[in-house]
Amino acid sequence: MAKRLYKSKWIDLYESDRGFIFAQRRSVNSTATLLYAKDGSDYKFLLRYQPLPELKIKKMVNLKWTTLYPCCVTGSLETNETPEQNVIKEVYEEANYLIKKKDIKAFNIAVSTTQMNEAVFNFIVDITNAKQIKKQQGDGSLFENISQNRWATHKVLKQILLDSKNIYLSSLASAYLLFQKQILNKV
Repeated sequence: MAKRLYKSKWIDLYESDRGFIFAQRRSVNSTATLLYAKDGSDYKFLLRYQPLPELKIKKMVNLKWTTLYPCCVTGSLETNETPEQNVIKEVYEEANYLIKKKDIKAFNIAVSTTQMNEAVFNFIVDITNAKQIKKQQGDGSLFENISQNRWATHKVLKQILLDSKNIYLSSLASAYLLFQKQILNKV
């Protein structure tokens, strides 16, 4: 039986009988949403650039906490919230777009890691005709205040995913594969 070391509104920290320390978020499952818009005969993607938690890799390549990494719009599922409801809420909070269920073009489910019991619901959402709202982004946390959105061409997104020197959230690659399969009919 694991012993709780720390508890907050968002996360609990535990230590197993064998001394393994692990974190459990309040909400186990999450969403990762790749937003795209038609751009002539191609597509562009709205990427969310945000800091990552302190990782050992940062010390190896001398990165700072404020270094921003490309990823999808993400969110943790609240109690009794469906993945679709979460996507609509998070796209509004983090990207300032009002979307409807019809804008969601596809989704799949991935397992975050073998070390956690988290399912990630990857979504692709067409925001070509979605209404953008002018408001402050995020939930007010320092983490989200540092984050920013940037449009990327299809070519740039592929370069991000294929360049072995880039660090990005794995959900970005998962969502892009879903985009290729469902929208481009490739893979």
